[in-house]
Amino acid sequence: MAKFNKRTAASAALLAVIAAGAAGATVGKDGSGSGPLHCEIRGTVQGDAILLEPMVYADTSIGGSYTVSVSGGGTSGSANIRQGGAFEAGPGKPAALGRMSVGANGAAYDVRLKVSAGGASASCAKQVSGAT
Repeated sequence: MAKFNKRTAASAALLAVIAAGAAGATVGKDGSGSGPLHCEIRGTVQGDAILLEPMVYADTSIGGSYTVSVSGGGTSGSANIRQGGAFEAGPGKPAALGRMSVGANGAAYDVRLKVSAGGASASCAKQVSGAT
């Protein structure tokens, strides 16, 4: 029964990302990119969950596409989430590319984000882990 609940939670997280879609963003310390496009993966432990928020920043108003993947887990289950879509960003208007919540207790996740727009591209990778 515990595995079913974890899978249900992972599915709910994926649906939240789909529902959130492309909204707004900023340049991050673990981001990369050259020129006008940058990305960041925010990971915050909140209780027994890790909140993941992929972001994209642009120096000029631009629209593009993104893909984000999350894989990993811990002793109580695993996650394999993939999401993609469109975004619009610009100066002072970063795009939040959805939010995901995954289990934190003893877990570690690899998060990868790729963005492309107007001939430019950027990618970010971050490993996040929760408390044991």
